[in-house]
Amino acid sequence: MSIQLSVFDLIILLGIFQGFITSTLLFITKKNSKSNRFLALGLFSFCLLSTKPLLHTLSLWETHFFGYFPNALELAVAPLFFFYVKSLFTPTFRFKNKHWLHFLPFFISQAYAFFVYFSVLQTEDNSKKKSIADDLFFNEVKQLDEYILLIATVLYLYQAFHLQKNYKKWLDDNTSDNQLPDFKWLKQLLQLFGFTALFLLIGRILSLLTTYEPIWFADYFWKFLNLYIAFLIYYLGLKGYLQPHYSFPEIETTEKETVSTVNYSNSANHQKIERAMKEDKIFLNTQLSLQALANHLGLPQREVSQIINQYFKTNFRDFINHYRIEEVKSKLNHPNYSKMSILGIAMESGFSSETSFYRLFKKYVGMTPKQFLEQKSDN
Repeated sequence: MSIQLSVFDLIILLGIFQGFITSTLLFITKKNSKSNRFLALGLFSFCLLSTKPLLHTLSLWETHFFGYFPNALELAVAPLFFFYVKSLFTPTFRFKNKHWLHFLPFFISQAYAFFVYFSVLQTEDNSKKKSIADDLFFNEVKQLDEYILLIATVLYLYQAFHLQKNYKKWLDDNTSDNQLPDFKWLKQLLQLFGFTALFLLIGRILSLLTTYEPIWFADYFWKFLNLYIAFLIYYLGLKGYLQPHYSFPEIETTEKETVSTVNYSNSANHQKIERAMKEDKIFLNTQLSLQALANHLGLPQREVSQIINQYFKTNFRDFINHYRIEEVKSKLNHPNYSKMSILGIAMESGFSSETSFYRLFKKYVGMTPKQFLEQKSDN
């Protein structure tokens, strides 16, 4: 049997090839080894799933050994990527026996797929294969798998977004260390998976509609979905592998406590905080945390956080970075620092990351440090 590859087939094959290589590299790398192994397994599952449309476009489904080939990895992908996010944000995370329950739908579906495959393998006649599969409710079970996949994708995405949101809140409220990652790329990744869930919903609707009457764009939609998955394989593989090794303290999750609102007219604690910034310049500590500031002031950490949030109308991270940016602006305007580089001034002002400094300067000032200097020269 001669096989002719279309452009669609080549793109899918390239995605699979790149995905296999990247998943192998992710599995053996020592960077973020715990989380990257979940990512590697998820990526590997994506690659195997991408072979399914090729069975039809290359007419392999009609051959004896590839007909009804047992590939039911769809239900393994969502929990694998959830555990990737979970282990990334929780350094002490350990995969326990109870976590295998997340993969129970996959194991059941995969076992059923093997049962059908070996049942139809008894005959080489395609019509008899279809008859055996129909007697085993193959199409009905696959439809049930699609519903379970859609629900699981939504639920695991919600949990992953919740973990990312908690981490971002912890980052904003507890530390000013600019070297800690903000994981914006991970939020973008979760959004891409959100589009996948939307596509799955559209695909399920199209499957119901085409049961009664063929729709001309249905085939184009499924091809687009498979190309989108190939793009996800490229994006996931490269983005995951190129990430630096992350090392940060575990996020402590405690129940919220009811705190009475501070009466600022009778409290001078916000003035203590301002003095710590303006006179003590405690923000020059690149790893300054909320706890360190509270210890410096001799105040409860909870009260310091509430004052910053309610009186200064900001979070701890932005509050500290604001003073650092003002320090940089002051030094850029001072002749004593005219021979010092912009980055050197930034590091001396409490910043520990070049990328974060330039991003935050543009955010607070509305221009780059170089433009700020040029504007000063023009004035």
